[in-house]
This record gives sequence, structure tokens and C-alpha cells, in this order.
Amino acid sequence: MNYKKEPYPENVLSLLNNAEVLATEIIEKLNAASCKKINELYYFERDRIKRNEAFFNALGYSPNAYLKTKSKKIINNEFKGLYIFGDEFDGKIIPVYVGISRSVFRRLKQHAWGKKHNECSLAYLKSKNQFEIEEKVISRATITNEDMLPAKTIIQNYKVVLVEVQNDYDLYFLEVALAGIFSTKWNSFKTH
Repeated sequence: MNYKKEPYPENVLSLLNNAEVLATEIIEKLNAASCKKINELYYFERDRIKRNEAFFNALGYSPNAYLKTKSKKIINNEFKGLYIFGDEFDGKIIPVYVGISRSVFRRLKQHAWGKKHNECSLAYLKSKNQFEIEEKVISRATITNEDMLPAKTIIQNYKVVLVEVQNDYDLYFLEVALAGIFSTKWNSFKTH
């Protein structure tokens, strides 16, 4: 147990086995006809990006909502967990990025429509990579929202699978494990 009284898993190997099972389920969901693209989860209304409430309500969550329980306790009802982006290659959707967040709905919106490099970090990474291929110099200080638009358009068209994970240890473990199992192109675990 750590200083916050959070228990460590009793069997780390079982977590890895669970990650393998989850990986199979994620691949099936990404390739299902019902799997949504990020741009299907949100829509524009009066120059603002709004969430597709029907989809999110079907999951039983209201983004950034706080609910009063029967005991009058206020709890955060945001979706906490994993999100897996998939892109099509040779007629199959394969995972290209695994992310985690305490507020997945907000994070998805940031990835696809964020304005700053730290909001849309995947778009920044994809843009930076493209500029390096083109032998252009780019940095966080010089990149503009316009520079990232092509990458954000690609991200908006990614299919996405959401997996609720409440336990923090499991959440962090699964991000790394699934990125490794899938060999995702856009995950990096270099520390800042």
C-alpha cells in the first residue's frame, strides 16, 4: 500500500492477462460497423463544438457534470478511463494511439479541436513529425493552430473506443500495456 492507502495489485501478471483480453475486445469494437469516429461524437452549432448527447447519455455519463447522490454527496460523473484511436489500413481498423484521462469526453474534444499544443498534443506530435520529414523546424513556441489543422482533421476521422477504468493503478498500467500490445505508432513514454 502506498502513502495514500492505495493498494498495489496482488498479481501484476493477472493485469497483463486482462490487458491481453481487453486488447482483443478493443480490436473487435474498433472494427465493428457501430464504432464511432471522433467527429461523430461532436458537432458544430453556432461556431461552437457540442457533444452528441445521445451517444454520451447512452453510456450513462454527462461530461463535466456533478451529480447529487441519494446521500446528498456530490460526485463527478465524468468518464474516467482509456480511449483508443484507430485508423484504417488495408481494410482493417488498427489502434494508433492509447490515451488516458480523468475526463475522457473533454480530452477527445481537445485532441480533435484544441487550439494549443498542450490541448491537442497528438495533433502537435503528428504536425511536428510531418515538419521533420519535410526538414522544417518547428517547436511548441512557433507552431500555430493552422499548422496543426491537417493533423486535427485526421484525428477527427479516427474511430474511437472508450473503456471505463476507475482504479488509477490499472488505468496507468493499461495505457502502457495496450500501447505495447498494439505497437501503437503515436504513443511515447518519454518523460518530460
